[in-house]
Amino acid sequence: MNARLTNFVTAHYIILTRSFIIVLGCIAIWWGVVGFRFFLQESASERIASQIIAGDPFKAETLALQLPVINRIGASVYCDPVALRSATIIQLRTVEVAISANDSKRSDEQMRSLGRMIRHSLSCGPADPFLWLVLYWVENTENGFNTDHLKYLRMSYRLGPNEGWIGLKRNRITFAALPNLPTDLAEYASKEFTGLVEMGSYEQAAEILTGPAWPLRQQLLSRLRNIEKRHRVIFADILDKKGYDVAIPGVETPSSRPPH
Repeated sequence: MNARLTNFVTAHYIILTRSFIIVLGCIAIWWGVVGFRFFLQESASERIASQIIAGDPFKAETLALQLPVINRIGASVYCDPVALRSATIIQLRTVEVAISANDSKRSDEQMRSLGRMIRHSLSCGPADPFLWLVLYWVENTENGFNTDHLKYLRMSYRLGPNEGWIGLKRNRITFAALPNLPTDLAEYASKEFTGLVEMGSYEQAAEILTGPAWPLRQQLLSRLRNIEKRHRVIFADILDKKGYDVAIPGVETPSSRPPH
């Protein structure tokens, strides 16, 4: 009798153990499928974010397909700096598209959502200079310019003073704060402007010089004396084609150059 009872208990235990293992296996498979799907979605978001940074245009419809992924990333309690950064960049682009389409209602809603996403991202990865720049832009866009917002811009420069692709956006935004730009930020921006010309971003630098940085044009142009002459010549030609007669150190004005 005892042997039969023992065998029964043993068999019952084995069945329970096997059932438990099977259930765990099913859960693991399900989790793997779900996790892999999320992994693919986040990989797609990272790829799109990289393309946005590179300047590739995306239609609003394409960006809208990423909203469920962005919302899931934003609602996650886990700190994933790469995923959050990608989600923020995509959301920033959706705001820019809405603004360019004059869709004020949608852009206002997305701007508020972007602000929340940026703060979430920075709480996870506070050393990202691009996110600090976007936070500065969002605060000024939503609430108007305030000198208190300059601390975000200052963080962007301190964390990434020589990031060329950030500089293309940041330089224009920084000079837009004139005449309220503090000395340290004016110096950061001036060095950055020189760097843009030196790295060959002539068209963008010309748009900045003839736009928000025009009040400081003499100081900015004088700083170009330390870069290679070929950069100065190309930059001078672009400015001349735009109709601006400015003096660049060591470069003759087009009208005074001998004919080729």
